[in-house]
Amino acid sequence: MDRIKVLDDALWPTVPPEVIHEAEQSARAEPAWIVRQSNGHIVVVEDGPGSPDTATGDISYIAEVAARST
Repeated sequence: MDRIKVLDDALWPTVPPEVIHEAEQSARAEPAWIVRQSNGHIVVVEDGPGSPDTATGDISYIAEVAARST
């Protein structure tokens, strides 16, 4: 949990444990983000806030998972 920075305290309790695990595994060299899509699905993405791919506003950022330190 020390690698996870919760960005939305209201949505954090809705994140399934398997999504948290997937995010931790994905964040090996680069950070990963846990987001809620406009369709209600909670998924892991590689593009963080400010990315042109996320500029549409169709997702809500729930947490950032830091890359593993070496």
